[in-house]
Amino acid sequence: MARRFIVRNENIEESNGNIVISGDEVKHIQVLRFNVGDVVHVNDSMYKIVSMTRDTIELEYIEKAQVLGVPKTNITLYMAFLKSDKMDFVVQKAVELGVSKIVPFFSSNVIVKLDGKDRAKRKDKLQKIADEACKQCGRTDTIEVAEFLDFGIMKKDFASQEKVFFAYEASKESLRSEINEAKSKKLENIGVVIGAEGGFTPKEADELKGIENVAVVGLGERILRAETAALNLLSIVIYEMEE
Repeated sequence: MARRFIVRNENIEESNGNIVISGDEVKHIQVLRFNVGDVVHVNDSMYKIVSMTRDTIELEYIEKAQVLGVPKTNITLYMAFLKSDKMDFVVQKAVELGVSKIVPFFSSNVIVKLDGKDRAKRKDKLQKIADEACKQCGRTDTIEVAEFLDFGIMKKDFASQEKVFFAYEASKESLRSEINEAKSKKLENIGVVIGAEGGFTPKEADELKGIENVAVVGLGERILRAETAALNLLSIVIYEMEE
């Protein structure tokens, strides 16, 4: 299998029927000693290297690549921004588990404070982590780390989901029954929302519980860390929906 590289649209240009790529993956291809005539897997297609410069590589299209590791259900993780390297860890493992999109958000109890410039830097870093996780686990799709949202805007994005699982420590509702309902209806777009280290405020929790397509579920009697709750709920939902 050819080595896969993920190149963003802003680093791709068309040229005489071929494409020319730039950016970090050019250096990566060069470090791995690929040469003119070699075949590489870029995004969702196979290409032959036509020419190389220090900063760009021209590629000739061969065919679509074989689809591997792509989940049957589109799972979006709405993840409150976590401190230190916990957010990096959650993004990496969520991609490996099979999430389709990651939407970081800021609620009242989020400890990390980022201005617009810092948000852009952190988004770029998280996207690179997601890309590397895709390549490492053999997925041939591309996972988007979305723009960071504030809580109020994040709630509105739930309209794009058929069902949203809200993990709430005070809930006694059965996760199994909610998943069985999702399976019986063959839902294709599901959200999972996880709060920050301090969870949600009572007001925020009430607002989430009041949204029509939100299912409030518990994860057992033990109180889990935010990163543990995210991976626990994702694992269960993705496993069950993939059956």
